[in-house]
Amino acid sequence: MRRRILLVPLAVAVLAACSPAASDLDGEVFARGPMAPAAEKRADAVPVVVDTDLAPDDLAALALLLRHPGVRVLAVTVPQTGELDCRGTSLLGDFFEALEVEPPPVACGTTPRGEDGVMFPPDWGAGALMASGLPRDDVPSDLTPVRTPAATLLARLARRHDDLHVVALAPLTEVAAVLREDPEAYARLGGIITMAGSVDSPSHADGVAEWNAGADPVPFAEVLAGPVPVTVVPDDPVPLGAPDGLAGPVVGGLGRVPGFESPRYWDLATAGTFVAGSAATESGSWTVDTTGDRGRLRRTGEGTVRVVTGLDDAALDEVYRSVFR
Repeated sequence: MRRRILLVPLAVAVLAACSPAASDLDGEVFARGPMAPAAEKRADAVPVVVDTDLAPDDLAALALLLRHPGVRVLAVTVPQTGELDCRGTSLLGDFFEALEVEPPPVACGTTPRGEDGVMFPPDWGAGALMASGLPRDDVPSDLTPVRTPAATLLARLARRHDDLHVVALAPLTEVAAVLREDPEAYARLGGIITMAGSVDSPSHADGVAEWNAGADPVPFAEVLAGPVPVTVVPDDPVPLGAPDGLAGPVVGGLGRVPGFESPRYWDLATAGTFVAGSAATESGSWTVDTTGDRGRLRRTGEGTVRVVTGLDDAALDEVYRSVFR
């Protein structure tokens, strides 16, 4: 999720890490402890790579995909151009342990930011790392990323698995690297859903319509123009605040550290849209502003790229409740 989060003072970070529970603005307590066992994966579960910068909302989305019976997460890739780069993998050992899931391979990106990209404010990444809302032990669980670069791993998986989908919750740096470096593998992808861009919403910053796109806008434009079906979840239709269905152990506190709450859960909505398929969309060909108001989307005519224009919040809440019970 892209939000304006401040560098969290050490005292707040320690309280967030050590307190027995996290609370939302209404004082509701989300218990720490194990989650109920996840449902068994279906035989027709869709193979997925989750491309994420590991901000708190991304962790909620990743938890949804890991636990959903219709999704099989084959790998997690982390570009170096997002809010958190591979420093954020220090969260993942505790995250997978808390969810009681076998960790999939985690690969770090090596593709640099393009010259038109704008770096996320550094204090956002520090805040996301220190105050994610994830319950963490005094001794963090180790997780070592694989040596294979993210784009290489994604290309290999695309060649091995039919109908592999990418759920992209970060700048599309590594996804576009596959398109450029191994177009044959890229063309085998079944689809991409990405949380990026803005149509009519106010810009997030001067020169940045939306941060996932603004952090590396040319890859976003390349993916939209590529041969693989794309669904874009811009920030326009996502409501303010945490969804009612995001509650319970592990996930309930994500992005809800008092004073530093995530105002929206765009990445969770993107993952929910992927599994629920209940969003209203507008298909067409779309341009992306890559230099002025980075990430601003404009429809230019007929085409196959789907941009989400409306979300069924009640349906998404039911998905969250069923998975996070």
